[in-house]
Amino acid sequence: MNRIPLFLSIRYLIGSKQERSISAMIIVCFLGITIGSFALALVASVMNGFEHVTHEKMQGIHSQIIMHADGELLNTKKIGTVLQKEFPAIAAYSPNGSEQAIIQNPETKEIHDVVMIKGIAPKTEPCISCLEKKILAPSKKTLADLLIKNNVLIGKKLAENLELQIGEPLTLFISSDKNIRSKKVRFDDEHVVVSGIFAIGIDEFDSRCIFCSLNLLTKLFPESGPTELGIQLQPGSNEQSIINALEKRLGLTVYSWKELYPALVSALKLEKYVMFLILALITLVASMNIISLMFMQIARKRSDIAILKAMGMPENALVKTFLFLGMSIAFIGSAVGLFLAFIAGFILETYPFITLPDAYYISHLPCKMTGSIFLIVFVIVIVLSFISTWFTARHTKQINISHVLRFEG
Repeated sequence: MNRIPLFLSIRYLIGSKQERSISAMIIVCFLGITIGSFALALVASVMNGFEHVTHEKMQGIHSQIIMHADGELLNTKKIGTVLQKEFPAIAAYSPNGSEQAIIQNPETKEIHDVVMIKGIAPKTEPCISCLEKKILAPSKKTLADLLIKNNVLIGKKLAENLELQIGEPLTLFISSDKNIRSKKVRFDDEHVVVSGIFAIGIDEFDSRCIFCSLNLLTKLFPESGPTELGIQLQPGSNEQSIINALEKRLGLTVYSWKELYPALVSALKLEKYVMFLILALITLVASMNIISLMFMQIARKRSDIAILKAMGMPENALVKTFLFLGMSIAFIGSAVGLFLAFIAGFILETYPFITLPDAYYISHLPCKMTGSIFLIVFVIVIVLSFISTWFTARHTKQINISHVLRFEG
């Protein structure tokens, strides 16, 4: 008896080929659920890719947590001792400082705009940011290899604007007057060598930022030094609680890199959840087709239902019959849709051929597939389809046996 509902649902599904209206409705339901699950999974993966790639690009220049003392120099040795002893959730930290200068290509004598010179610790910087992975040339070189003596890294667009190549000199004009009271400003010229070119993908850094070692920064700016400390946490750590603990313990300004771009972070989250909600509603509309299909099936099988009831088949078994029928369509449709979404997502991840305008931080449409996205989409489709199927399958209980057998049998 337990297998009868499943057997009947398979018979009804196979036998629907003889009835054009039912067959067409099944195809419509199948395609609706397939397209809905495909669109939901693919768009969720694309929005997740946007968030992942944007965060990765931002962390190419910023660490996960930033600590500073409002421009004052930090005692990195003492702070490092505290971090190692009292904060096991901190995986790595690295000091940095920044100053400004005017640059010039010595050969073309072309003076560029003011740029930011950021001094970093070459050995520890790769532990807190992705800067080392953004080096275009020379390839397979570490920050420790490139940032020695008076060597610097410059952005790709800056190198193009100044027509600079690796190994060529670069002139820095540095103001020696800290307290300027007259209209005249005196600049000292310092010469450095371009040892590498990086490309983060953010115009403000690729065209207006130079990286050097902290030792070179203090040499160029004697009164300068580490004014910030970048921190990277262990995976799974509570970022906000550690920020609060660091502020309370050290009395310094501590914040996440996301606070530097609040509008961008909020926009990415809003787009991600709103798009998911809109497509979930579209999937709901597609699952509503199952209601029409079930009502049509129940109307056409009224005599079969009445005979089965008269033979003693429980009402719950009849409900299961039509429940199996609707859920089989939903299950197969969602599985096919997710499979197609996986193929499309794999193509986008492997061959990013869809270009984006310069308004975005990335050049091509990203895609980041995860098992959780596909699982959530599958559960949503199945739950919506189950509710729609169960709502209509319950109407088999309302069929009057005597009325059907007398007037419709």
